[in-house]
Formats: sequence, structure tokens, C-alpha cells
Amino acid sequence: MAETTLSDEFTAIIKGLDVISDRLDFVVDRTELGEALLDAVALQNQVDALVAQVGLTATNNLVAAENGQRTVGQYVAARTNNPSIEVNQLTKIAKWLREFPTLGAAFGNELSTAHVTYLRKHLDGSFETHIKLLGDQQFFVDTAATCSFKGFTQACDYWLIIIDPDGKEPTDQINKSSFRISKGQGGRGEISGTCDAVTGHEIRTAVEREAEKLRREDKDAGIERTNSQRNMAALHALVNRGAGRKDGTHSSPLGNIVMSQKVAEWALDTLDNASVDGFGCITDPNAFVPVAPNDVDGRCELIDGTPIHPFLAVTALGLTHTTGATSPAVLRRYVMEADSRLVDVSVNTRIFPEWMKSASLVQSRGACETHGCDAPHHWMQADHISPVSRGGQTSLEQVQTQCRPDNQAKGATPGLTAWRDRTPPPRRTYRARSRSNLSDEADASDGGNANF
Repeated sequence: MAETTLSDEFTAIIKGLDVISDRLDFVVDRTELGEALLDAVALQNQVDALVAQVGLTATNNLVAAENGQRTVGQYVAARTNNPSIEVNQLTKIAKWLREFPTLGAAFGNELSTAHVTYLRKHLDGSFETHIKLLGDQQFFVDTAATCSFKGFTQACDYWLIIIDPDGKEPTDQINKSSFRISKGQGGRGEISGTCDAVTGHEIRTAVEREAEKLRREDKDAGIERTNSQRNMAALHALVNRGAGRKDGTHSSPLGNIVMSQKVAEWALDTLDNASVDGFGCITDPNAFVPVAPNDVDGRCELIDGTPIHPFLAVTALGLTHTTGATSPAVLRRYVMEADSRLVDVSVNTRIFPEWMKSASLVQSRGACETHGCDAPHHWMQADHISPVSRGGQTSLEQVQTQCRPDNQAKGATPGLTAWRDRTPPPRRTYRARSRSNLSDEADASDGGNANF
């Protein structure tokens, strides 16, 4: 009798699965269907464990390298329609489990792939936890066998607290707290960060409650949004409300959009009259957006100079031809000359009012007017060109945008010429140096003798 191969064994298993699949349509007993579902999940866990074991064995025996692939995942992906990442991840799990024989023996039975992945990523993070995890393997197997997966993760988190009597974990959570909003493509805000568990719970609770309010409002208004979109709208609402006064107003605007009337009218007319496809995109192939970086009639940007699409601008402002402004936006008209200089308006006050500060930022495109300065936008201040102590007036003609360090460095120096009007320093031009030039310079510097 010929010896059966592993392929023969798998063929027998597949035939058994085919029999189950053929019989499934004829089963109506709920208890039997429920038990079949549980058996199928248990079988899936065993299959995952088997794939991990076979993948590791194949890796150790250089199966992939023999066939010109770098990993067993690539070997599988080259011969099937499965992605390589799944096999590679299971193979990594099998490799990790070699140090944990008790966990390895339970993988596929008490422990599923999710259990092992959680242990590997969340508990085995340092030498101390690695050593303690080696000694507590049976505890995690027993916990997984008697708890739901949520209960298992809670037990794991409590285990981290128990083995951390010196409080290193909460200290790390607090010390490593961070929050960052970077500017992505098209001016998109990209949010990233981490915080301690308590702060994270508070933020998550606040966003979820606000999002639930928005969900009810969306339902009444017939608006469809994803949960992620609603969560971002909720976060924006909380920030907007938290930065405001008790009466709902703000000491200064949180956001400013600079858009020419020509661009605004184009955006409104296009959105009102143009046909759009199922994704909300204009279908007219000849359409173009009338914006330009150096044309006063083609500006559409944030006050810090970030260009934005006119559709986004009018949407953020809540503008339509029929209803006008539907958001709490305040529209202000700035009259500018062809060279983007604002018309002068004077006031009797030492401190520039907010609208005049905004006008200065509009004119400077949100940047410091000192040549070569690249200070961030939130450093910007409104500065008197000629100091008030020397007779300078608080007017558009006398305001310039300066970053805080440059403003402080200037002090009471009378700036009779605004920084923006000063001749910029000459740029250094690149001059290609030929071999003959290099030889001439070497001769000149070495008294006529070039030594090599």
C-alpha cells in the first residue's frame, strides 16, 4: 500500500467540507445550524494554527527561496489569489510561539489567532513582560477558555497592572502623550497622537455623545454620513464650542477663508447649474477652476496661504444662492488693488482690531513679512510700521504682519518703509564651475604652483 501524502490528507478533508456544504441547504433545525456554526468557527481556528505551523516549517525548509520568492506569503500569493500578508502574519505568530510552548499547544483550540496576536502585540513589549509572560502561560490559556474575548483583553490589561508595582506603565502613558495636526496634500488636516487611558476615555466619550446628537439631527434632516464623518464633525463642534465665550462668540475667528468674489461666484454657479456624477464630481470635461496664485481675482485660500478648492470654501461657509450663509460664518469684504494692496481704513486706537489684523494676514498671505522668515502662522502678530511712540497711526497703511521674534527684535525702531516694500536681498545664483575655472583658482591660491 502506497504511503499517503499531506496532499492526500487535505483532499480527504476538502471532500468532507464539500459534503457539509451540500447538506447545509437542507438543514432547517436551528439547534443543528447553531452547532454547525460553532464547529465551523472552531475548525477555522484549527486551520489558522495549521497554516501557521506549515508556514513556519516551509520557511525553515527554504520552500520560498527554492522557488524564487522571499517569503512563504509570496510563494502562496504567486500560486493562488490569496494576499501574502495573511500567511506571513500567521508564520510570524508560529515563530513567536516557539518560545511559549504552552501557548503554542493551545493555539487553534483555547487560543484563536486574535488571542495570540493580542498577547504578542500588547503584552510582550519589554524584557520584563517577556519573562513574566513565560511564567504565566497557563493563566492566559485558562482565561481564554473561560472568558469572552473582551474579558480576555481586560484580564491581560489587569495583568500588566499587577506586574507593574512601580507605576512605570501609567508614567509612560502620561509622558508619551502627544497630539499633532500636520498639513497633508491639498491642505488636508492629518491628525495623529496618543494619550493616557483616562484622557482617551474622556475624549472618546465626549465625541461619541456629540456624534449621537448629530446622528439624530442627520436623521431628521435626511442627511447620510458615515460614522467616521460624523465623529470628525463632532470633534470639530466640540473644539469650536470649547474655544468660544459663554455667549457662543469667539474672541478671534478660529478659521479664515480668503476668496475673491469672482471665484466665489464661479463656485456657486457651477454647483447650482452643472451636472454631477454619482461621486459628486463635475461631469463637464471643459470645466476648469478659475484660480491663480498671483492674481488677486484668483485667490481661494486659508488665511495662512494654504490654497483650497472653491467648492470646499463655499461648503465650509454654508453659502448658497437661495439661502445665503447658513453657518455661523461672518463675511467681510476686502477691497484690494491689482497688486493685492488693501485700501486704507484708519481707526483711533492703539491696538489693531481683529478685522484689521485679519486684513494684514490676508495681505501677507499669513506669513511674516520679513524677507527669509519662515515662522509658523500661529506666531504672527500685527505690527505698527512706525511705532505709536513715534507717531505711528493704527491704520491699514501702518500695519504689517510680523512673527513674534521679529516684532520683538524690531522694538521701537521706526520702520518708515514696510518690510513688504523693502528690496529683498539678492539671491545667490548658481554658477557651474568648469575644470578650467578650478585650475585657475588653484593656480591663484597656490602662487602659480598646483600640487596634486
